[in-house]
Amino acid sequence: MSIFIGFLYVVEVLVCLLLALVVMVQKPKEGGLGGAIGGGMLEASLGADAGNVLIKTTAVLGAIFLANTLILARLTSTVHSHSVMAGEQEPAAQEQSVALPEPSVPELPEPSAE
Repeated sequence: MSIFIGFLYVVEVLVCLLLALVVMVQKPKEGGLGGAIGGGMLEASLGADAGNVLIKTTAVLGAIFLANTLILARLTSTVHSHSVMAGEQEPAAQEQSVALPEPSVPELPEPSAE
């Protein structure tokens, strides 16, 4: 099981890197990094629909990333499903009667008659 989880982690990193690369290569309205990489070579290699190909690739990679993340979360939560507090026991209620001293009130001197 841990080999499968390790494989999914590798897939997660690769999809994450590919997704970041595809998003950076996309040509925004202002130009951006998509125009700097290749200088129009992307349109030459993929044709006029280069934007549509990149949008579809982004959607597919995003879906793979989401599904892989959910699968990893489920698998790792069942593998490591022990509680930190599992070995601890609740403290026993300690009932000790403590004798409190009686409060003493100091006697005030009587007022003198003048």
